[in-house]
Amino acid sequence: MEIKWHLESFEHLMNDEIWQIYARRVQVFVVEQDRAFQEIDKLDKHAFHLWATNEEDKVVAYARIYREEDYISFGRVLTTPDTRGMGMGKELMNHVMKAIEENYPGEPVKIHAQADKQHFYEKFGFVAHGDEYTHIHTPHIFMVKEK
Repeated sequence: MEIKWHLESFEHLMNDEIWQIYARRVQVFVVEQDRAFQEIDKLDKHAFHLWATNEEDKVVAYARIYREEDYISFGRVLTTPDTRGMGMGKELMNHVMKAIEENYPGEPVKIHAQADKQHFYEKFGFVAHGDEYTHIHTPHIFMVKEK
């Protein structure tokens, strides 16, 4: 599968790009995970959007990267069902970490991860801090990137 990676701020997204991104996010976080919530939020306007497209120009992986008050974070990390199990998640995370280093060098990175993804993020140097908590009906854990 031929993959092309993209990184854009909200104001530089084309209409079709943002439509595809939102469609994939709703597919994964609302429909697949059976969670009714406002998936599109105010963070989108202030985030970098990182996504991969296949040879048919369809979004197959996505994450958004943004600044919190005193740290950098990312979320809405997804791969599409047809690309899971092929290493796409690892490739996406490598691109996320590279984009953070290039755009926010040396700044702390912290995430609010779905608890069942904790071991995945640990592979990239993240360590859980605190107890699990529920966010939008889903267990989450706060994680910090160790240097």
